[in-house]
Amino acid sequence: MQRKKLKRLTAMMLTAAMTVFCTGLGGILEVSAAESEYKDELHIALGAEPANLDIVANSATVSVEVADGTIFESLVTVNENYEPIPELAESWEISDDNTVYTWHLRQGIKFHNGDEMVAEDVAASLNRWLENAGNAQTMIGETQFVAADTYTVTLTMEKGCAYVNELMGGLGQRAVIMPKSVVDAVDESGLISEYIGTGPYKFVEWKDQQQIHLTRFDEYQPYGTEGEFSGWGGYKAAYTKDIYFDIVADSSTVTAGLQTGEYDIATEISNDNLDLFEDNDDYKVTLQECQMSFLVFNKQEGKGADQTVRQAIQAAINCDEVMYGTYGREDMYSIYSSYTFKDITDWYSEAGSEYYNQGDPEKALELWKEAGMTDDDAFTILAPNDDEAFYAEALICQNQLEKAGIKCELLTFDWSTYASFKYDHPDQYDAFITSFTPKVLPTLNLYLSATWSGWVSDERILGDLEEIAANQSKEDAIKIWDDLQGYMYETSVPVVKFGSSIKNMVTSSKVEGAELFEHVVYSNARVLK
Repeated sequence: MQRKKLKRLTAMMLTAAMTVFCTGLGGILEVSAAESEYKDELHIALGAEPANLDIVANSATVSVEVADGTIFESLVTVNENYEPIPELAESWEISDDNTVYTWHLRQGIKFHNGDEMVAEDVAASLNRWLENAGNAQTMIGETQFVAADTYTVTLTMEKGCAYVNELMGGLGQRAVIMPKSVVDAVDESGLISEYIGTGPYKFVEWKDQQQIHLTRFDEYQPYGTEGEFSGWGGYKAAYTKDIYFDIVADSSTVTAGLQTGEYDIATEISNDNLDLFEDNDDYKVTLQECQMSFLVFNKQEGKGADQTVRQAIQAAINCDEVMYGTYGREDMYSIYSSYTFKDITDWYSEAGSEYYNQGDPEKALELWKEAGMTDDDAFTILAPNDDEAFYAEALICQNQLEKAGIKCELLTFDWSTYASFKYDHPDQYDAFITSFTPKVLPTLNLYLSATWSGWVSDERILGDLEEIAANQSKEDAIKIWDDLQGYMYETSVPVVKFGSSIKNMVTSSKVEGAELFEHVVYSNARVLK
């Protein structure tokens, strides 16, 4: 009898020990003891070290992958169809003329410092986002988000904009929410000094050139329906206690680490090594068109500010050579002219396609000379030397320009230095290599911003963007965009598009819940023991 009681007591103690509690929508959410089947740690191989995790000011994919949806959340996010859905907002209303937006906040949401999120925090965060997101500011105008009461935020615009929720949910510079105190303490560089959000994971530690550590936020309140997650939004269970982003710049080291089990997830597997994991039951490989690669001209000063020079560089570029030389497998990239991803069908355009992928060295040299350039004049391309794809693209462009008779120099730095150099030293380069993820609207791409590095000043471009933002007819707005893309290809040339790369995510077969939607989404990722 005593033995039976002891067994029952032991079973009860084991069950209690295996039960995990986290904050739920209605209070404490009891998580099944079956989750003890999962490891407490998740290790992700990060191919480059972020400059920072301030994803309001910094749109770099490597920063967004660490912080978006984990540390920070937004008022509005997007699902897999790029439709805006509530995140920290419970609901919203929009006036008939699209000039007044009202968002009602979810109540009882805690920041990682223990403070409750209220409208003042949201308004301060979104006003800072507007300061940093030049193309959002162009569409919204000179206005401010206002805390109408404790749980209500409003935006009143002089001109209507039908796309404010899309702007907040789908822009490269994330409209994430943080405490007003953090916003108020922004340093001289314009960056925040603390990473405090409302997400399911909170920042713990950053070991320079080694590792970034996040841990589960036990007071996190999931939203939506358990088990339902789409795009960047939905129920976040935070099964894993600790997430470690291991900074590993060398792709061969990443490959070896996946094979030994040191890393659970990686997205920086060389295409040459991808066949080691394909058709192998020990791993799962996910592919998605995630990035458009561009040469972005510095239109503020230097040779990139000359429109004819830009036309010359565009004429010289053979995009097939650039993409194949960079990715090595034809199934790992796409070649098409549209500035908009083909999956975003409403805004896909082939206008100006005759100027895409020209690879015409004779025309390029003729335009170069027409711009007044001589054999001694050099075109300078800025690129990160620790990003294999960007560096390869820069080398191939250099080779193509020099074959056309255009002297070309490369200016290369590690990622962190490159990221700040773009802004701080526009007098030292003519263009830089980068890439962009899909955007809900083509007008949201940073390379069309007057304030982002690249500095668009073309009045036709900026005026058409404003007209698209204010247009109440989507059909009319699409026509404006189609005409604008043709103009940019034929005349203004703010960028040269190379193509779209296919991103790979390789995980151990024991990993569940990791999603690839432009970047890896970790909120529901876990590893079976």
